[in-house]
Amino acid sequence: MHTLYASFARFGPLHAQSAALWRGEIALPSELAAFYAQIGPWGETMHAHVGPVGIDIPGVNVCFPPLQRLWSLQAGYRWQGNSGERLTDWPDAWLVIAEQNADPFIFDRDSGQILFAFHGAGRWEASVLTQDLATFLAALAAIGTVYLDAGDDLEDDDGALRPAHRDAALRALATVLGDEDAAERFFETLEW
Repeated sequence: MHTLYASFARFGPLHAQSAALWRGEIALPSELAAFYAQIGPWGETMHAHVGPVGIDIPGVNVCFPPLQRLWSLQAGYRWQGNSGERLTDWPDAWLVIAEQNADPFIFDRDSGQILFAFHGAGRWEASVLTQDLATFLAALAAIGTVYLDAGDDLEDDDGALRPAHRDAALRALATVLGDEDAAERFFETLEW
């Protein structure tokens, strides 16, 4: 995870976080405990009463909360945000670990796979994005690094991603996933 740490450190402040910070009603999966202990997305503190807000992966806006906020991220997926009532259409094995515009990236506690689903579809239909957490993190780090390195040149004057940077991100992603078709599918999921 050393390489991942170096990549994620470019996206925002990191801080090793002990599993003792977990506030969930279910056991914290060991893969996630290791991620928070070794990489620890922390983020900036915008307001003292809020604390750290987590980090965003550049260009794709995938947000990872700090560990003490991970359980509260389940609101709206696992339970109804206002009443706290458990939502029956959300499988118990699913744990949202990151989101992109309220679309959840889900750690499946039964399989270890990372799933992705679109919110607002009427019912949750998640598809497998990667086979494990390490691959998911490496894929996002690859894309985020390309986008971060592009700097102000990332988008054209109309705000569209420049094809050269999209191609570079796809190449980096294919290196991680070992397959150009898998890279294209992963990337299309993030672009929606």
